[in-house]
Amino acid sequence: FIKNMSKKRKSIYNLANFLSISRIVAAIPLIICFENFNTDIVYYYYSILIILFIVLSDVLDGYFARLSNCVTDFGKIIDPIADKTCFMVVLIYLIDQYQGANYILNPFLLFYIFLVLRDIIVISFSLYNITQKRHVSQANNTGKLFIFCSSIMIVFYIYNINIFIAQLFYFASFFLMIISMAIYIKEHNLVRRK
Repeated sequence: FIKNMSKKRKSIYNLANFLSISRIVAAIPLIICFENFNTDIVYYYYSILIILFIVLSDVLDGYFARLSNCVTDFGKIIDPIADKTCFMVVLIYLIDQYQGANYILNPFLLFYIFLVLRDIIVISFSLYNITQKRHVSQANNTGKLFIFCSSIMIVFYIYNINIFIAQLFYFASFFLMIISMAIYIKEHNLVRRK
């Protein structure tokens, strides 16, 4: 029993979890880059490199976890936390940079409010299942697609690549946010009823 417990503890120290944690840490230099966009062009390019690292590490952590057969409950928890930390940093920056006449109609603020409400609901269900059912849920495909579309959307907005495409991804992300929440609730309810 003790040997099995030590193996489980050691299993969290793997490349996949390291990449997830590194994404959380990467949020700090990303904030610094955003704050210095207007002072030095080099921060603009640094931010691109950091975002590329965040996206690449997000793709690779799941791949390495499956490849080395080291998917852990810790990894299932830290991966979405890492994603959301980086995502929220960029979203808050976009809220702050909004130049519209009416701040209440800020589309990024609206997105942020809905995302926070979604996360409160999903986290509440997750915590119940972890504490009462000893079950840690993994991200579903719709949730992953939501993060992917949202990431493209915010990159397009941050770097002013193409506003029309950015808006398309904005509405697609909003739709996927709602759909993924409904799927998470359905999945959590199935676990809760067991």
